[in-house]
Amino acid sequence: MKPLRAANAELIDYTRTLEFLAGHMISEGCSVILDERQYPILIEYLEKIAALGDINFVLEQCVDHRPGHSVSWDNDGTREQDDEVDRLMSELVTALGFRESSRHTGTQNGQAPKSDHADRKQLK
Repeated sequence: MKPLRAANAELIDYTRTLEFLAGHMISEGCSVILDERQYPILIEYLEKIAALGDINFVLEQCVDHRPGHSVSWDNDGTREQDDEVDRLMSELVTALGFRESSRHTGTQNGQAPKSDHADRKQLK
């Protein structure tokens, strides 16, 4: 069951807070704008990704546009680690309450993304 989100939940810029807490996982110029319910979910998934080891993962953006969202990242792990990051990020998008209309991927090993990378999707 998809968690319900209050229509009037205020969006907060968590970028600086996240830079302080997980600076090595936050890309320069990253923007993180979520509501109070979404932020702890993002932290939970960043911890899961950190547990994968040293894969040079960086979050490039995670923004709730209401309507729509932007989520992007980059990492340099093995193929298996890349697949696991893709799976976790897909789960994150769903857990944040965004609708996912295509597979989210980041850039691995300096290669171009496998699909739409700056995932700006409109909610239906």
